[in-house]
Amino acid sequence: MNKFALAFFPISFLFSSGMLFAQDIFDPKGQYMLGDWDGKRNELAQKGIKFEANLLADAAYLADGGRNPHADPTVASQLWLGSAFDMEKLAGWNGVNIRFVMTARQGQSTSIRDIQDANAPELANVQGAYGRGNQDSRLTELSIEKNFKEQGISVKVGRLGLGMDFNVMACDFVSTAFCAAQMGKWQGNIWMNTPVAQWAGRIKYQINPEIFTQIGVYEFNPDNGNGQAEGQGWSLDMDNADGVTIPVEVVWQPKSFVNGLAGSYRLGGMYNTADDQINQKDVVTGKVKNRTFAGWLAIEQQLLSTGEGKRGLHSFANFTWHDRVTNKIDNSQQLGIKYIGLLDQHPNDILGLGVNRIHVNNRLNNPNLDASAEYNIELNYAYNATPWLMLRPNIQYVINPGSSNNVDNAFVLGLSSRIIF
Repeated sequence: MNKFALAFFPISFLFSSGMLFAQDIFDPKGQYMLGDWDGKRNELAQKGIKFEANLLADAAYLADGGRNPHADPTVASQLWLGSAFDMEKLAGWNGVNIRFVMTARQGQSTSIRDIQDANAPELANVQGAYGRGNQDSRLTELSIEKNFKEQGISVKVGRLGLGMDFNVMACDFVSTAFCAAQMGKWQGNIWMNTPVAQWAGRIKYQINPEIFTQIGVYEFNPDNGNGQAEGQGWSLDMDNADGVTIPVEVVWQPKSFVNGLAGSYRLGGMYNTADDQINQKDVVTGKVKNRTFAGWLAIEQQLLSTGEGKRGLHSFANFTWHDRVTNKIDNSQQLGIKYIGLLDQHPNDILGLGVNRIHVNNRLNNPNLDASAEYNIELNYAYNATPWLMLRPNIQYVINPGSSNNVDNAFVLGLSSRIIF
């Protein structure tokens, strides 16, 4: 099967199968592709049980540049299945919630196969659904959270992903340069984003309705991100744990700031204590190090409003700083804008433009890294055909892939699709 057609497979399956099911299953105005299960879904939600399921597919074609232009497109996909239990409704446990998520990723990467030079891997990836966890299935979250409402305190423990609570940002783009917690992209040897989970605990304190602060302690174990060993994604052992990652963050979420509109401002830092040479070392000398640190500032701010919900112009920016002793990347910057509801007929569609710069640590003496930084640009349009079906055609341009001149700048055409079941 032509690989580009795989991106359309979930869509074509829906409509070719539509005659087999009752109309309410594929209701174009419904929230879920599979409908409300004859009312059972709402009934369960009212009792405290909610389900979530979606399928994401990212197709990418290298139209020009890179190492292998005009090759067949590749498709990377991710299946997400989750459930949440409000234990206050189910068992009378005041302020307690339990959440379970599993994911399964598969497919290929145009960045790896066609764009990058083997001696200078591309720093971002033009397909966000490709990356850690790209094998079989894995446990992505198993958590229990207790909210002490009167004290403004929340405590969560279990198997957690770092980017689920810290350095959080919206994911309205396809490239990893603009999607999910940026710390997991540029400090990925230490910070493991979802779908990878690790043993962890997080305490959050709501100072007032607009400001909260939080701190976490996350096991650092390279086995958690292992994509080679079969079944590793479901392993709960701590055999090769090596220290912990400690993120701290202050978050300000003003409801009325620029032009009286809402925003989100996150300032945080991370410290890691791994001391095994294979996990943490000086990137130049190879000498073992027993600590590394990093920091971030993540901003999302609506600038203009049409007066209808979130419709209007939104901006976002992310900045990260990294330990130059232990990390290949020492800083990154990301700027972008999104317009939600550009067309009255499609109030939930999103037009997005993002620009990102990833700077390589100049302490490195690698002749293949002969450009100071990699730049990623993405323009996309998220078309919400129904509340449960999204299509996102996109154009990407990668300058100095891998922070190297070994290959030409890459021009990529893509199509992402998401189905909510």
